[in-house]
Amino acid sequence: MNSKYLIAIAATLFVMVFLFSQDKTENNSKNGTNVSEAAKVKKIIQPPAGSSSVVSSDVKSAVGSVPTAETRQTSELVLKQFASHLKTMTKCLGLTGPQTINEKAEPSLENLTANLRASLGDVVVQMDDWSQTEILDQASVRKRVRVDYDYPDGATPSRRLSMYQINSYGMPEIMNLTEDEVNNPNEAYISSLTEGYKVLAEEKGARAYYSDGEELIFSVRNGQLQSVSINKGDRSFNCFNLDQENSSCTCP
Repeated sequence: MNSKYLIAIAATLFVMVFLFSQDKTENNSKNGTNVSEAAKVKKIIQPPAGSSSVVSSDVKSAVGSVPTAETRQTSELVLKQFASHLKTMTKCLGLTGPQTINEKAEPSLENLTANLRASLGDVVVQMDDWSQTEILDQASVRKRVRVDYDYPDGATPSRRLSMYQINSYGMPEIMNLTEDEVNNPNEAYISSLTEGYKVLAEEKGARAYYSDGEELIFSVRNGQLQSVSINKGDRSFNCFNLDQENSSCTCP
């Protein structure tokens, strides 16, 4: 195990836990309630076989018009392509652990991390990069609520909120927010911006790290993997549109 990766991961864990612990003691949240926020980083210590990884546990099932895991219909071609991409990934990264690829597996984070577990072990730390929720308000106006996360070296991590209204041309127009709303809003306030509205889409992007420093960068759209980038040593494997029939992967 490379000691420099362990030091970097430990430092990241410390500053992230410090930030998110602040919301636990906040008495005047923007929606008028006290907030106890779950940390964004979770450690895994040999979870039982078949259990969900820390990365996948943060992915919420979308509501409204977004299909849930039970009702979502994924085409046979998408399933077939995802299985093929997993096989290509194994060769590209030189994974040596026993690989069992389900030809009917959904393009999900759970299925990807399960395939990587035999060679890389479990994820030791995850950092959220951004999240975005598109809603339809009571006036039938489409809006997007976006949160970006920043992890500056030697400083406390922070959140930045932005909101957009989709115009008649389908283009996002930024909405004016106060400094208090933009800078480090707590989770309760962010949730209040979408609560009670019809959710059209949910997306998130994050990074996860394994014990020897391997990096997994991914985005999830409506509960399914959309893009993946895995770096292992001097090798890199990249995929796009995994939830679509035009998915593609590269192994430079």
